[in-house]
Amino acid sequence: MASPVQEPKAGVTYQKFTQGQATDVWSVELKIPHGTTASWTVGNKFYADDFVQGQLAAKQFTGRVDTREVPAGPELGNGFLQHTVRVGSFGHDRPAEADALLQSLQQAGFTGRTVYTALDGNESTGPWEVRVVKVDPSAAVTFKAVHGSDVSSAETVRAMGAAAGALVAVNGSDFDVNSPSNPSFSGFGGDPQGLYAQGNSLLSEANNGRTALLLDGAQSRIRVDEVSSRTQVTAPDGQVRVVDGINRAPGRNVGCGGVGADIRADGLGNTPELKPWRNTLCVDNDEIVIFRPEWGSNTPAARAGVTNIVDVVMDGNWVVQELRAPGGQIPAGSRVMQGIGAGADWLREHHVVGKAFKPGTSITDSLGASVTSPTLSAVAGGGPALVRNGEVKINAKTNGMLNLPHETLSGAAVQRHPRTLAGVTAAGELLLVTVDGRLPQTSVGVTLHEAADLMKWLGAKDALSLGSGGDTTLLINNTLYNRPMDDWRAPTPTERKVGNAIVVVG
Repeated sequence: MASPVQEPKAGVTYQKFTQGQATDVWSVELKIPHGTTASWTVGNKFYADDFVQGQLAAKQFTGRVDTREVPAGPELGNGFLQHTVRVGSFGHDRPAEADALLQSLQQAGFTGRTVYTALDGNESTGPWEVRVVKVDPSAAVTFKAVHGSDVSSAETVRAMGAAAGALVAVNGSDFDVNSPSNPSFSGFGGDPQGLYAQGNSLLSEANNGRTALLLDGAQSRIRVDEVSSRTQVTAPDGQVRVVDGINRAPGRNVGCGGVGADIRADGLGNTPELKPWRNTLCVDNDEIVIFRPEWGSNTPAARAGVTNIVDVVMDGNWVVQELRAPGGQIPAGSRVMQGIGAGADWLREHHVVGKAFKPGTSITDSLGASVTSPTLSAVAGGGPALVRNGEVKINAKTNGMLNLPHETLSGAAVQRHPRTLAGVTAAGELLLVTVDGRLPQTSVGVTLHEAADLMKWLGAKDALSLGSGGDTTLLINNTLYNRPMDDWRAPTPTERKVGNAIVVVG
């Protein structure tokens, strides 16, 4: 069912689509013993069956094994089945009964949690609420990517949109979120994960090769493509050094896909690790990172264990002003290069006070062509691509959305979550789409495959996924249109602070 079309401005329309009804259930999910450990899911169904028929039955509980299929494909990795053990089945409006059952199971010595089964990604009847903003190429508006007071700090989409005078605002890219689910948090809650450009200024380097939304760039006003960036500096003595990062903690590249000797902090994968891995920390003890005033007031202070670190402070023309300890002010209009390890040694050796470094930056598409223009805005989103050339194409592997060591599609892709999606039609219209989730009686969210089908149905020629989960936010004229939910049991919608936003101004 579609709502009447609203037109906040000539050429800009909004419409809500609703479909389906709730038939999934609340249940209690239990950790499954296998060997000397226990986990929420197992690949071998034997362990799940043995747990149900053994320990659960012995304590008079009737359990079941629910199975979720993880799809396989050239860009989806290796498929397999995941098995969970669950007890009880309560309608969408009966979570309290699942809570009571959980208490009984815990008292019997089991480790459990309540879940709503629509999360699994198996076939569902919904319901779904989809909100669509469509911007005609003729509309007298501009497109921008924006951040809060500084790049290093998170802010709500509402605050960012209001500061930009936005007609429409949605959340943009993934970021280094300060959350218990992010044990590798680097200490800067707004730091974008990968590419972020504003007004043709690169404010966060790309996780090279990830899919990005490009606005008002070269070749086309709206593009979806796989993007890389490269920055280097030439010292006064002519020596050239590739720069590892822009506006991030040196030695810590969230999302990987960098340069130099990056390796995964978890020890998995190849060494060096220079391809993207979403929500994964890569580390490198020998880096140079450039900080601009947009980052915040000061460069990062030295982290524990980092002893060889230095700042080179330059003016707006990259003329060296001083060499100093880290953690100092970033003067207005200036640039600061911070080096650690071999990067610090290089800066000490090749800087000359009163003389300039020469910078060079490129942002290129999948064919190696420049995408820069005086008005370029770009975010890498949460990835991956959903639609390319009018057909469903989910490039999860390219966007680092596989789990190691077995290279299986990540749970975030297979499960249903709130999602923010963006695309462009063959006619050049910008689509900004939100799908609410974690609302059993209203909207359960979508998997990546469902999101791709949705964007194709809406007429997207090319589309990608932006930030998702509790990030998903849509405001029109500073009024919240959707219901951002942090989890399935959140009492009310919450406007989460995020790293950046996509806005339509006019």
